[in-house]
Order: sequence, then C-alpha cells, then structure tokens
Amino acid sequence: MSTDFPNHYVAAIATLHRQPLRRFYDWEWFQRQIHYAGIERQLGGYAPYTPLTMLPYLPLAGLKPQRAKQVWLVAEVIFLAAAILVLSSLTGFGLLKTLVLALLAHAALSTNFLLGHYYIFLLLLLACAAWCLLKGREAAGGALLGLIFALKLYAAPFVFYFAVRRQWKAFWGMTGMVAALTLVAAAMFGWNDVWYFVTNMMVRGANGEVVDPYNAGLASMTVLLRRIFVPEAELNPHPLLNAPAAFFFFRALYLLGILAFALLALAKHTATEAPGNTDDAHSFAWFVIVLFALSPVTGSAHFILLLVSIVLFLRGASVRWSAGLIVLYVLVELPMRPWNEWLFPKVWLLLALLLYTGWTFLRRLRIGPVMAASGIVVALSAGDAYRQWVFYRMEPQMVNRHAVVEPGALFSSAAALSSDAMIYESIAQDRFVLRSAGRAGARTFGFEGYAFHPSLPLAGGPVYFELLAGGHSQISEYRESTKSVAPLVGADPDAIEPAISPDGTKLAFVSRGSLITLEGSVRSMVVGGDAAGEVSGPAFFPDGLHLVFSQGQAGRRDIRSVAVSGGDRNTLIEGGDCFEPAVAPDGTSLAFSCSGGGGSQIWLLDLKSGGRRVITHGACNNTYPAWDPDSRSVVFSSDCNRGVELPALYRATILP
Repeated sequence: MSTDFPNHYVAAIATLHRQPLRRFYDWEWFQRQIHYAGIERQLGGYAPYTPLTMLPYLPLAGLKPQRAKQVWLVAEVIFLAAAILVLSSLTGFGLLKTLVLALLAHAALSTNFLLGHYYIFLLLLLACAAWCLLKGREAAGGALLGLIFALKLYAAPFVFYFAVRRQWKAFWGMTGMVAALTLVAAAMFGWNDVWYFVTNMMVRGANGEVVDPYNAGLASMTVLLRRIFVPEAELNPHPLLNAPAAFFFFRALYLLGILAFALLALAKHTATEAPGNTDDAHSFAWFVIVLFALSPVTGSAHFILLLVSIVLFLRGASVRWSAGLIVLYVLVELPMRPWNEWLFPKVWLLLALLLYTGWTFLRRLRIGPVMAASGIVVALSAGDAYRQWVFYRMEPQMVNRHAVVEPGALFSSAAALSSDAMIYESIAQDRFVLRSAGRAGARTFGFEGYAFHPSLPLAGGPVYFELLAGGHSQISEYRESTKSVAPLVGADPDAIEPAISPDGTKLAFVSRGSLITLEGSVRSMVVGGDAAGEVSGPAFFPDGLHLVFSQGQAGRRDIRSVAVSGGDRNTLIEGGDCFEPAVAPDGTSLAFSCSGGGGSQIWLLDLKSGGRRVITHGACNNTYPAWDPDSRSVVFSSDCNRGVELPALYRATILP
C-alpha cells in the first residue's frame, strides 16, 4: 500500500462519508483519513486532483485497502486489454502489434500497476474517444474527452481543437459533458467547494505548483523554467538567474506559443473530407502529443497515453519514418535516472516527438498568420507576466523573512512558540514529525506515528501534540528532560488540535467536533457539536480563563470565544470562512486566517476597537498564525511559490 493508490481510495471513502471537498486538500486532515482507513505507513494527499478524480474508485470504497488494490489491479489489466482491442479495431494494426507497442511503454505500465494509478483507465477512455471521432460519432467522442477532463485537467485544450477544426458536435459533446459533471460535483460537494477547487486548486495545478514544483523529476518546461529563474529558500535556493518575472513571461510565451501554432496548423485542415480520414487521425494523434508538451508536470505513469498517438501515426506510415517514431516513443517512455534528470531529457524528447510528428502540419503555416499570432502571443505573455509579478511582489517571500529555513523541506507548518523555542510540524522520515528551532538549535522529534499540532506553554515546558498511530489520534505529552512520550489520561481517542494555556495548567482539544478541556484529571465539555457546526482550532486567551475557536463546516466557519467554564459564546468574526484564531500574549489582538479570492490570508482583529486589517497577500494560502511571546510579530505558514498546501514558515512584524 506504500503507493499513490491510497490517495484515490481514501478520497472515495471520504466522498461516501459526505466529507467537505476542501478538506480533501488539507494534507494533515487527509493523512488522518488514510490512517483511519487502516493504512498506517503511507504519506498521502489529494491536492490538486479534481473533485471527481476519485470517481473510478468509488466501487472500491467498501473494501479493505489491500483487497481494493487487488481488485483495481485486475481492473487495470481489463482496461489495458480493452484499450488494445479498441486501437487494433480502429487502425487494423493487429492485436499483437498493438500489444507490443503497449509493452514498449514498460516503465509507464509498471508504474501504473505498482502505484495503482488510473492512467490505463484514461488510456481506454482516450482510445474510445478516438474511435468515436474517427467513426463519425463526434458527440460521443467529445463527451468522452469531457469525462477525461473531469478526471484529469490535461484534456481542456481539446475545446479549442474542436473549435478550430469546426467539429461542433464534438465541441458541444465535450462542453455538455463538462457541464453535466460539474453539476454532479456540485450535487456531491456543494457549489462553494467546487468553486474553491476552481479558484484555488485548479489554478495552482495549472501553474505546476504541486508537491515540489522545482523537482526535475516532474520533467516539464514549466519546472525547468522555474528552476532557472525562481528562487525558493528551501527548494531552489540557487537558481541560475534570480528573475521571477522572466519565468512568468517565458512560461506564458512557451505555453501560448505551442498552443497557438498547433491550433493554427490544425485549422488548415478543417472537416472537408469524410470522418476517419488519415488527416483526422493524425490531427487527433498530434494534438495529444501537444497536450504532453503543454503539461505543467509529467510523471512516468502519464506516458502510457502516448500509445493512442503512436498507433494512429503508424497506420500507413513508411518503414523508415515508423522506425524513427518508435525510437522517439521508446526514449520518451524510458524512466529518468538521478544522473540525468537535471538535464530534463523528457522535455527535449517530447519537443522532438512534437516536431517529428507535426512537421506535416507546421510546414503548411503561412508567414502572415504566424507573424500575427506571434505578436498576440508576446503581448498576452507580457500582460500575464506583469499580472503575476504584481501578485508575486506582495507574497511573503518578498515582504517577510523566513522564520526557519530547512533545506529541502516540503512542509513546515503550525508553529508553536514559547519564550525560548519554536516547535512546528514538518515532513521527514516519510512521516509528519515535529521540529524545533531555538537556542538549542534545530532538532527533529520523530515518534511511532504522525505528529501534528504542537502546543507550548508561554514559559516553555512539555510539548503537547496530536499523535496519529494505531488507527487513532491521541493527545500526547513530550518531555525533553526525560525524552518520554505519554498519552494524556482522559483524552478521547481521535482527539485532535491540542492547545495548552499560557501557564500550562489547562489543555483544550477537539474530539469529534466538540471542544473539550482537561485540567489535571478533570475533563469538561465546553462546546458540544450542535447546529452551529464542528469546532476547530482552539486557542487560549492570555488569562487562561477564556478560549477562542472556529466553528462551522470548512468553507463556512466563524470565530467565537467562550469561558473555559462554559456558557454563552461570543461571535468575534462572522461571515465568509475564517479559522485558526490566535490571541496575542498581551491580549490586544487576534490573528486568524480567512479564505476567499483564490487563497487564504492572515488577518488581525483589534480586540479593543474591533478594527480589522490583512497582513498577508498573494494568490496562495497563508495560514496557521502564531504569536511571538513579545506580541510584536506573527509566525505563519505560506505555500506561496511552493506546492499547493505544502507551506514554509515566515515571520511578519506587526506595526502599530
């Protein structure tokens, strides 16, 4: 189960349990669900998959994890056999020859089978779409491509392809299917969560901001340009040139240029002949390769989809040209090695394959349309680069300083600060761990399980945190003096998000949506789960007698306060989606996160005047504020310039 399969399988389970979609994209929350499902030794996450990516896995959600993986493997063999049968029928190429071509993509096939990916299923859908389009059933072909788009966004440019080729039945089939599946997603998750995906996850995914967007193993032009031009203290500290504006411009120039010239070339051959002619087959096959060249990230499993293009191009081709095509196909499919991935060989091989298979189309381009398109592409690229640069200049990496720099760290979040230390979550040793940064230097605290949400008394002392192990979450206490970890007596199983009072005498935590306090051995329910929704993110006021927390479903959370002894709740922030409150040690201000407009930002509320102001900006997520003991600065998590929901830690100075 140490593969990508749990990401889709667990998302299917969460869907059946009617969990809010935006929670799927919270790496910490999703890791809990993986663990609760019985998969205890696998890191996972759902970002930035589409709401319906888990759709093929829904029938498996009722099975135990290992059985579900076995059933999926059998299904993949059936999908592969069906795809080979469809392609053989379409081209007359023969089952054996088509099978051999599929086996030449052994790296992609083995990765799909090992990791439990769904690209073999997408291969079947793509093969069926090609069959329908080339057999005159264009509406069905377009609908199948709309289904592929709902599962994987790569198919989106086919809308433009159908428009320039005047295949209007296919155009409306695709757009109609996308609209229908959008309604399905809205019915399953609600419009607010679907809109959250569109404005946050989809945009970030299209920009290649997934996992480590500087990782050469993702093998795309977007990643190459980002490594050359964009600095990131932990993931890319020494770019070839420190010129983010150049990255924005050249990325847009590359993407718009490839798409524009491909569409111009293909528009020369509109539907003047009967469907299924060689030009139609080659146009479709070439545009699939164009999509690979445009992709913001690529992985070994993706390249099995090239089988459709290769089979269509080989039909009726000369022996010499076919030999060159197969050589390029095999080279593109070969896995990269650590010694050559920094050269981005797949980027250059994909461009070579693009030119080799598309030369027939490209050489028919006329100078006039090419010059006009070039001018438009340059102008649009410059405009997009300016827009992105404006946002970039406001993001934390430009206006705040790093609270900690851990080379290679993919995830640093949820800081807790005392007078002499900072403890925070990190990903290391193939799990979530706690790390410290302070006078004693940087250290990593690994436990038998996954550690979340550290909390410290203001004067220092034991670390309280959530330990995810044995299929449950448990509030635990770690004492540095004895190097001992102990579960707290009285804390419920599946208790999460601990918060210790400034004097260290009271502990608050969330258990099954309710707010619980623990003082000594006395356990009290302060706020129970009710019509107002689940409680999350509790924190103490400096007096230790009051708590602040957020309440409501993800996407519709308010911030409230209550006395530790219980009683009426006071609403501090209402409307929108605000969460993760933190009160300044001097009691004057409240820091909190609010989502909206394509990201999340940190806000401050003056507890005396009621005035609010935002202290972070950017088309990204800034979350988990925590105050320094002097109340003069806030440490927060930000995924700006990184993989979505995989943040680093910054410190913002609070000006009067």
